[in-house]
Amino acid sequence: MVHHVTVTRPLEERPVPWPPDDTEESVLGTNLHQKTITNLRIGLNEAAHAAAGPGQPAPWFAYSQTILRGFRRRDGSRLWTLPDVFVLDHEVDERRRSLHVRRDGVPWLVIEVASDTTADADLDLEEGKGYVYARAGVAEYMVIDPTGEWVPEGVRAWQLQGGRYQPWTPEADGRWHSRQIAAQIALEGAMAGVFTPRGRRMPREGEIYGELIQRERELAQRAEELARRDAEIARLRRLLDEQQDELPPGE
Repeated sequence: MVHHVTVTRPLEERPVPWPPDDTEESVLGTNLHQKTITNLRIGLNEAAHAAAGPGQPAPWFAYSQTILRGFRRRDGSRLWTLPDVFVLDHEVDERRRSLHVRRDGVPWLVIEVASDTTADADLDLEEGKGYVYARAGVAEYMVIDPTGEWVPEGVRAWQLQGGRYQPWTPEADGRWHSRQIAAQIALEGAMAGVFTPRGRRMPREGEIYGELIQRERELAQRAEELARRDAEIARLRRLLDEQQDELPPGE
């Protein structure tokens, strides 16, 4: 069964054209909204590096709130979006102010974080962004609402099948496993998390430094253990040499 629009205001109050072009003001949202976006982008990029082999480039790149042109509404008119998070299979110059799906490719995955100004369009699969992204060929689309105000279940997601979005449901571990990238996405309370296929959660904003400090502590402890082991081996060798020296000749 396909999830349709969740109406938070009367249809007649929606702006024309529908969905409206995104603007910097309309996608700004609250601090929690922006924190969720940041954690998803960081997590997806960290997961990409984790998936890459030694010395190999990352297999995907996550970006956030960059103008994406080339989308079209149901009536054929052009739509500019600033997806909260989107994933491409290649790196782009971060100094660019806008991208175009014809030049830069259609995102593999788009994640919108619902807010009071975007929830209607985000969740509308018939005429809103859900329709627009499906029409363009975005393989996976997800709307996350860490507050539960517009999406009571917290996450609503779809995968493209036959040109239309079909529900993308979580696995037994409560995470949405992507078919496009080696990553999983979930909400832990109000905090979005990105996981590797083995279930390791990627660090969130503010956690990377803490992980580095912990790694340094672990390396220091290992160095101390190795130093103690080397000292013990050296002591045993000296003891063995002393015992050999005390043996009578020929023994």
